[in-house]
Amino acid sequence: MKSNTKLGGINVSENAVASMVGAIVTECYGVVGMASRKFLKDGWAVLLRQENYSKGVVVKQTSNGLELEIYVIICYGVRITEVVSEIQKKVKYQMGKTLDIEFAAINVFVQGVKVID
Repeated sequence: MKSNTKLGGINVSENAVASMVGAIVTECYGVVGMASRKFLKDGWAVLLRQENYSKGVVVKQTSNGLELEIYVIICYGVRITEVVSEIQKKVKYQMGKTLDIEFAAINVFVQGVKVID
């Protein structure tokens, strides 16, 4: 991502955007954590630690703006559609406010459901 201002240019890497998105998503209600975008051989999703949030987000640059693919694990017993909708709204608002970015799409993939005690 590149942007120019009166004072100079601003370059933000896709990895930085992915890390910021991961931090925003984990604050959403019903989200247990970020998941790896690749399933393991046996079909289980891997819960990522904070330093690896960028592995659960794919950032694609298109002519219409950025496309995000977000992979999450959610809590058992919550309404999946509500959690996904909240993730999309929060990411669009926070990233738009922080970096002034236009998004072509924010796709959320639920990789698993986890029971929390």
